Amino acid sequence: MSHYHLQELEIAAEGVRIHIERADAPVAPAVAAVQPPQPPAAETPNWVPIESPMTGMFYRGPSPSEPPYVEEGDLVYEGQTIGLIEAMKVFNEIPAPMTGVVRRIVAQNASLVQQGEVLMLLEPPE
Repeated sequence: MSHYHLQELEIAAEGVRIHIERADAPVAPAVAAVQPPQPPAAETPNWVPIESPMTGMFYRGPSPSEPPYVEEGDLVYEGQTIGLIEAMKVFNEIPAPMTGVVRRIVAQNASLVQQGEVLMLLEPPE
């Protein structure tokens, strides 16, 4: 149970029911949420933030051996994949919400991001 971080387990089959509970409460690992520095508003007058749609691990590329989906200065199109977020062992593609130029990549590769946290900043076309 400790290996899978279970507090209780119940199994029922063929009229037999087994219910197991841990006597000790599991200790959750300490997680420090580090907020990346946000750019000053005056510096980015028309840049649009791309926010994380969920909490999970953010990855800039499809795998460690492949290049990132986008780099600062790249032109991206609406719907283009700009990164991945792994949540519960599922990799979710993050699409660009609009066409624009990637001006700043705020989230670090292979870092935990919270829902609503800014991943990148796009400058819309003029």
